[in-house]
Amino acid sequence: MKILVTTSNNYSFLLETYAHLFNKYWANQEIIFLGFNEPQNISLPSNCSFHSLGKQEDFGTIWTDPLIPFIESLEDEYFMVTVEDMMLVSPVNLEKMALMETEIKNGDADKAVLDRHLNSSSLHYKPGLRKLGQYAEYRTTLHPSIWRKEYFQRYLKPGYTAWDFELKNMGESYTDRATIITPDGDENVFEALNVYRKGVPIPRMDCPSPYGCHEDAIADMKDIEMILSCVREHENEASVNEL
Repeated sequence: MKILVTTSNNYSFLLETYAHLFNKYWANQEIIFLGFNEPQNISLPSNCSFHSLGKQEDFGTIWTDPLIPFIESLEDEYFMVTVEDMMLVSPVNLEKMALMETEIKNGDADKAVLDRHLNSSSLHYKPGLRKLGQYAEYRTTLHPSIWRKEYFQRYLKPGYTAWDFELKNMGESYTDRATIITPDGDENVFEALNVYRKGVPIPRMDCPSPYGCHEDAIADMKDIEMILSCVREHENEASVNEL
């Protein structure tokens, strides 16, 4: 299964750290970073590649337009979609990941959200899995998820920012009859740390959970320090360039 990680010129400095943590906790996956200018002075492992979607200035903050032709070019029936500042910080639950991927592969589900942040609007589906209610909010969430290609394309409408993708598609998703599954139990399948929130990096004083993780997540402080070091180094370089 391909892992598609979208990025922009503003945050592509995170990719080396992203790849390191991803391989630490879920090795040997095919990761495709989808951005604009290929980042300089970073080293990506052999399982990672960078695909330029064009010039960022041609799209501004629009997220969908550069993605549309790339997704159309894929022969894969499904793939995982996530973003560069949602960094993996604990081992993936491989058994449940395989269970969810099988549901998608067999066409029994259209999307698999890999964490439990929407589970309050879900019902029991199958052993180990829940299903989002048809009127659950954020059915088109961009939290790390496996999507069937045709379902992702349905909502990949021209002129949408990433925020638009989640919000403007919400009404239509209420009546789409799609099966969207989530993990049951008390663990996320893919535990991600949200490095940036509305442009503000960790640590955030108003963050309701430790370093942007799920409230019951336990992240290795060495990983936290690596991410903080990456962010601070970038901020220092940006400050020097402004002088």
